Amino acid sequence: MAQFDPKVQDYIAKSAGFAQPVLNHWRQLVHTTCPEVVEAIKWGIPHFDYKGDFMVVMASYKNHCSFTFIKA
Repeated sequence: MAQFDPKVQDYIAKSAGFAQPVLNHWRQLVHTTCPEVVEAIKWGIPHFDYKGDFMVVMASYKNHCSFTFIKA
């Protein structure tokens, strides 16, 4: 069951216009491919945890976005 955090939606809404569709797409991909993922804002950016461990983080900056896998 998907566990969406409204704070992640707020983060995306406050991101630059170019970044919003990218972040929304990545968010949906993570939830579609890993329904057990839990999202939260940690250290100011969205984190996606799986079974209690960091799995992926995403962030938006002035001119780019990042999507980083934490563990293999």
